[in-house]
Amino acid sequence: MAPWITPVSSALFWCLSAALLLLLAYAGSIIYELYLSPLSRFPGRKLWAISRIPGQLSVLRGRNHLDVLALHEQYGPVVRISPNELAFNTPQAFRDIYGARPGGCFAKDRSHYLPPANGVDHLVCAVDNALHARQRRLLAHAFSERALRDQEDLIKGYVDTMIAKLRSEMTTKSPRIDIKNWMNYTTFDITGDLMFGESFDCLKDSRLHPWIQLIFDSIKALAIAGVANQFPVLGTIFYALVPKEVKRKAVEHFDLAAQKVDRRLETNMTRPDFISAILQNGLSETKGQYLDGGRIMSRAEIHSNAFILIVAGSETAATLLSGAIFYLCSNPLVMSRLVSEIRSAFTQDNDITFRNAASLAYLAAVIEESLRMHPPFVTSLARVFPPDGSMVDGHYVPGGTIAACHHYASYHSSSNFTFPHAFLPERWLGHDARFEQDKKDVLQPFSLGPRNCLGKNLAYCEIRLIICKLLYHFDLTLCSESTNWTNQKVYFLWDKPPLMVTLKDRFQKTEVSG
Repeated sequence: MAPWITPVSSALFWCLSAALLLLLAYAGSIIYELYLSPLSRFPGRKLWAISRIPGQLSVLRGRNHLDVLALHEQYGPVVRISPNELAFNTPQAFRDIYGARPGGCFAKDRSHYLPPANGVDHLVCAVDNALHARQRRLLAHAFSERALRDQEDLIKGYVDTMIAKLRSEMTTKSPRIDIKNWMNYTTFDITGDLMFGESFDCLKDSRLHPWIQLIFDSIKALAIAGVANQFPVLGTIFYALVPKEVKRKAVEHFDLAAQKVDRRLETNMTRPDFISAILQNGLSETKGQYLDGGRIMSRAEIHSNAFILIVAGSETAATLLSGAIFYLCSNPLVMSRLVSEIRSAFTQDNDITFRNAASLAYLAAVIEESLRMHPPFVTSLARVFPPDGSMVDGHYVPGGTIAACHHYASYHSSSNFTFPHAFLPERWLGHDARFEQDKKDVLQPFSLGPRNCLGKNLAYCEIRLIICKLLYHFDLTLCSESTNWTNQKVYFLWDKPPLMVTLKDRFQKTEVSG
């Protein structure tokens, strides 16, 4: 070593050299993403194009639905939202990305679909199309037309209990009613009974089952884990910073589902439910996933599917119902028209059935507009494109690109709907000239194609029945503290505050005021 080169100056030299190399590499990466990448021709914010960090910070802030909407409004129907990800918002894009295709639909990208605590894929997170198809075939029996007919009396029983309990609450002169909670009580009890053959007793006890809070906590944990998963190098460190309590609650939620499944499997129940549909060809105790000719699920797979079906079957319906109630209460003319339709159609409570409720045209329009304004699943279902790439709404998307249509952003886009932020059910009736240019087929709240929501018909029946019975028996008025109820953050699902309402019983003079 030369006498003038000390160990300190040598170390400094190598540190500076390493820093310079990293800087050059990063500068080269920026130049590539902005000017040379196959996605560089798609519009979007430069910071989002060169790094995943802005988009994932948006997710952590609970504002990704609003940020993606703002990007579409600024840049148009296709936007680059990360170095390798595009967002679309047109009806054709929904069909191209999620619809059936020769050779199978586009695959799910594992970085966006984390398996549950036991590591075994369920229907929603299954990346492998064959695995998904096998699970779907078994679960489909639980959502068939015949199953729907068999389930009607059970569902009506819970909704009737809800009405009776609300009436009981009114006689106690409780100062407030959080109608959001009552929607959760009802849909959670229904889903618990359909899934496990037993209620969660939310309606009986007039309180939220602890599992409901676990659902929200576990969903937030999954959202955080999903962000960490976007950074392979830093992801492990990032996820280690997640509070232990959040992780524990996510695991606890899964464990509760597994325990419920095991208790149900120990019974000899003959009444049709989700588990009986799964078990039609038996049960495998093989650890993990079971593929025997597509006829069976393993116990671990049933655990995983119970975990997700509780969320999909209860929280999403409760979210839609709460959103519909908020917008009805915020729009008295719409509420008046719907109440008139319901009370004219039914002369007594027993007339309200699945079939009869399905015949109400304005109710159908209210539900569609509620799904547009406050979709239960808010963000997106990401797909990864095959090596040869493919066309989406006239745009060639290179292989390996992740693409999706974001629900909230698509449904609130001014390019898709007239007055996109106004609650106007008339747009769905087909005879208002103001809405002739609306692209109504962009509304796909249950997705579409081979991986669409199995429970769509059940959800519609349940939602129509609950709205009809609620508005047949009660007049609802929004309390002042809930005026801005829709200002909510999103972590896959809405993070909903209380929805306070005043109820007035049509058949009694008792009133609950908020």
